[in-house]
Amino acid sequence: MSDTLDPQLAALAQRVARMTKLRRAERGDVERELTSHFRESVAAGRSSAETIESFGNPTVAARDLRAAAIAKRSPLDRAVGQSLRFTAYALVCIVVVYTAFAAYLHFQSPVIKVDTLAAYRARLASPTKPEDNAWPLYRSAFLALGLALADPEQRSEGAIAVKEGPFPGMPEWNAAVAWVEAPARQEALATLRTAASRPVFGFPAAREFDPVDTQLYGETRSQQMRTIVANRNDPVTMPLLGVVLPHLESARSAGQILSIDALRAAERGDGDRFIDDIEAIMRMSAHVADGRMLIGDLVGMGIRALATNRAVAVLEWKPDLLNGAQLARLQRVFESVPPQLGRLDLGAERLLWIDFEQRCFTDDGSGSGWFRLDRSMPLINSLEPSSSMMRGFSGDDTAGVMSLAAVTVSGPAAALFVADRRTTHDFFERFAKQYEEASALPLRDIAQISAIDHQLNGTLEASSASLLVPRLMMPLLGRAAGTYLVDRASRDAAVATCAVLRFRADTGAWPERAEDLSPKYLPAVPRDPWTDTPLRMATDADGFRMWSTGEDGRDDGGDPSVKDHDEYGGKLATTRAFRNDTRASSEESRKFWFGRIPDVDWVWYAPRGNFERWASNK
Repeated sequence: MSDTLDPQLAALAQRVARMTKLRRAERGDVERELTSHFRESVAAGRSSAETIESFGNPTVAARDLRAAAIAKRSPLDRAVGQSLRFTAYALVCIVVVYTAFAAYLHFQSPVIKVDTLAAYRARLASPTKPEDNAWPLYRSAFLALGLALADPEQRSEGAIAVKEGPFPGMPEWNAAVAWVEAPARQEALATLRTAASRPVFGFPAAREFDPVDTQLYGETRSQQMRTIVANRNDPVTMPLLGVVLPHLESARSAGQILSIDALRAAERGDGDRFIDDIEAIMRMSAHVADGRMLIGDLVGMGIRALATNRAVAVLEWKPDLLNGAQLARLQRVFESVPPQLGRLDLGAERLLWIDFEQRCFTDDGSGSGWFRLDRSMPLINSLEPSSSMMRGFSGDDTAGVMSLAAVTVSGPAAALFVADRRTTHDFFERFAKQYEEASALPLRDIAQISAIDHQLNGTLEASSASLLVPRLMMPLLGRAAGTYLVDRASRDAAVATCAVLRFRADTGAWPERAEDLSPKYLPAVPRDPWTDTPLRMATDADGFRMWSTGEDGRDDGGDPSVKDHDEYGGKLATTRAFRNDTRASSEESRKFWFGRIPDVDWVWYAPRGNFERWASNK
């Protein structure tokens, strides 16, 4: 094309063609036109230098040539090209803004206004004198019972038999009794009973463990608590999320051991010892709820359920075990649970929420800050480990680097889609208050908890991205609220059982109707928790029984041998009480309920001289 042209002119033609930034074919046309123009100039007698000088500024020439070439294009072609240019500019602007927003989020330092560990400690009861503190005695008893972390005693035949929760006559019973009656363990149980009688639990929650605590729960947990206490104002670490509560499992195991001792005392006819053990279990259930962390409340209610179930089972097995005074004492034990433990208290969970807000949003709590995905990943990782992006994040491996990059890149998008701090906080608070209020309702109003669950889950489904944080932290609150209703009703059943037996001890006969128990044995007539009518009682050839109609409100006669409908397969429930399993009912009023409620009558008390209906549901 330019092989006969001076190299300087050929180079100029090529350079100007490139500077037009036109399409390849158009650049070729420009180069050919320039080459032709330069040949004509040389043919006219001008030197290469004169031709280059007369050509002028190459940049201006390239701009003019580009405009001329674009003008030759079709209108549609020009419109498409302009759209592409605008799109490219827009993408560049978006990338710049997105990158700047990512940098803004990354460099925003959290403002830690609330020391949540100190706030949680303030919720714990404090002993006014050393002898009020139960924890040193509990700790000593737990160690003596082999409940220390990795203690080989936990794998012994007797300890395993105790965990099975056998009743007298069951295959594991003799091994469990032999283990519990060992002198060292009997001494430990005496210590447990003394500990339970003290007014303040005293577990070092949200504090560093001392050497004896470390001996019980291990150096790893002790180090974890030291780290949390030392770094409680760390902008990354969420202290309350890392607080360890290993005493809950210890208390649950201790309750099982006490229940075996209580059954053994009943077997021997020792009513006082039986009540001592039941009372210790009940008091320990209140102790573990100290501070009102939800998990502590739930474990406490589980321990109380163990006490009430074992007590009523024994009184059905041996209705003459206790005299009137002992029955009155046992009744007071079941009535002694502090009223505040009868309903949901999410104060500790609110502190956990503040922990999260302080570290995972960009403002100091006085505004509507942006969501920080990178800082929230530890929480997401702990709640959703199977799907977490953060597995391997703590290391230097490739997966950790890729996870960090993914979180950094997706952070601005998450901030735009996830609701701001104020909106998220208000959402949590609105439903938390509803659940707290619903947890104080009578059992017959349990459908209101399901209604709140429906509303919560419907809102979360409709706004899954914007309400990411509530979706992770709130789905089980309805199930938790429901346990308080059952806990209260179960304690009412145990209290009514004691009142019935006191009536019999005084009169020599069973009461004929619920009204017979008030006001001497109960302050008010015991009522069916499902229908709010007087509790049903009857005595016939099969003996005495006292029952509630159950959720369906239909009176089936309170036959304790009737089986629940086999709606889900497997073992059937008798009418003894609630089944705290995890299978949700298909019926609307309990669709989101924490466990299954039998369809048949709930029999509160039916002495038959055996454990048959209790052992079948163990």
